[in-house]
Amino acid sequence: MYNLGDVLKVQYSGFRHYGIYVGDGIVIHNSKKFKKVEEISIEDFSDGKQLSISSNIKTDNPELAVQAAKKYVGVPYQLFTENCEHFVRLSCGLVKESTQIQKYLIVALIMGAFLKSDNTTIKAAGGVAAIASILTPTEKSPVKNALIFGLLTAGILYMATDR
Repeated sequence: MYNLGDVLKVQYSGFRHYGIYVGDGIVIHNSKKFKKVEEISIEDFSDGKQLSISSNIKTDNPELAVQAAKKYVGVPYQLFTENCEHFVRLSCGLVKESTQIQKYLIVALIMGAFLKSDNTTIKAAGGVAAIASILTPTEKSPVKNALIFGLLTAGILYMATDR
């Protein structure tokens, strides 16, 4: 059903959990629950939920991704630096990042600006940046979109106001 090196994902409320299929019904993932990278049965990994294959996080060399994933078994879990998304991206030879964490951090930063600032331009640019971040496709980095749309909004509002 799944191919060697497929990045599998499970959707939970508010986040996705990732692992790499290594064959024989086994997935390697970085587990928040067990606080480390571990091998687990595909049934346990799915946690009774539907599995899907990531279309954006994938490798050009499945065998190499599986070898890399096996090297990380036992590495401790850390939400901001060593979570399941960091793990699968690193194993696949991609940039080590967590787009889920990026989205949450951008929205939190924007909410801080909303609560602290009386400046309409900052509030508008922040709101647009937050929306751009949230609307960024799954598994794609939201940072670029948030920056571009936030700066464009600030620039447009700046040019539209009397100076």
